Amino acid sequence: MISITSFGQEVEIVSDGNDRSFIINLPSNVDSSIPLMFILHGLGESNTNWYGVASYTTNQGIATVRPESGTFLNNSGTGYIKLWNAILDSSRYDDVQFISDIIDYMLSNYDFIDYKRIYVLGFSNGGYMAYRLACDLSSRITAFTSVAGNMFLVDDGLDCIDQGRDIPILHIHGTDDPINSYYPGGNGVDSPDDQYLTIVESMDFWSNYHLYDTTEIDTILNGVSVRYTYSNGNTLSNFDHIKVIDGGHIYFYGDNYGFSSTQESINYSFQYELSDFIINQEDINGDGLFNFEDVNILLDHLQQALPFNISYDFNSDQNISIFDVLILSDLIF
Repeated sequence: MISITSFGQEVEIVSDGNDRSFIINLPSNVDSSIPLMFILHGLGESNTNWYGVASYTTNQGIATVRPESGTFLNNSGTGYIKLWNAILDSSRYDDVQFISDIIDYMLSNYDFIDYKRIYVLGFSNGGYMAYRLACDLSSRITAFTSVAGNMFLVDDGLDCIDQGRDIPILHIHGTDDPINSYYPGGNGVDSPDDQYLTIVESMDFWSNYHLYDTTEIDTILNGVSVRYTYSNGNTLSNFDHIKVIDGGHIYFYGDNYGFSSTQESINYSFQYELSDFIINQEDINGDGLFNFEDVNILLDHLQQALPFNISYDFNSDQNISIFDVLILSDLIF
């Protein structure tokens, strides 16, 4: 179901058997392919809270989607709260699948969306979800920004050891954040063994992932905000961190900080396209979707006995056969 509100176009879909919704904001004039940015709200918030950020991005020619998280009973059992399932709790909604389903919807309904330029910006709990998507949906999303939200490890991070590509991440965080701690042992961390990482631990995780060996430091606003860029000569992307000295648990923007979180996310993310890192072999027709159309192309190739195409050789046996069709079908479905 689609409805038009003062906040944008609200869409309802069924994802993993549950009714879910999201708001779409599109630029007023679209004359070429444009990027898509997801904006993920924080704990207890709604997607309508982020209309101002969505207006900012659409005014820059960016298609913007604001998904609505699921609603769950709070820890005290006294009420309900909106929360992204960044910890992969099987009793909660599958939000990774939800975001993937939204991508399918957007690419199927708006042919001007560039599937190679899909990005995520999340605040607080939405930042945690951005990290979860970096681990579980980097085959479809190019770059990730977290503001005041750290990373949660699942299975001690074993699920996120090797994504087959570099992962561009921008993390913006205040050193005095009372909710999601900047330093190990600070507020927001239940124990030394907690799977909720601090920003320092999050940076260590991705530095180890990419084997970063170089750090560049650039002052944004003297005494207030500093940018750290972690890299090495063999990776295609950097981990950028903007440290806000004495900053709290907020979405940073304005002269007091010397930068805008939204603009920083745009500037950082738009350096990269998905094709810089990965070619989804199962996307045979190159539309960013994995569906029956890709399988049908391979079936037609097989039925017409066309010349060998290594892109269709999914089992690497130097032959195109029904086994490649079965492997492709398994990859997609």
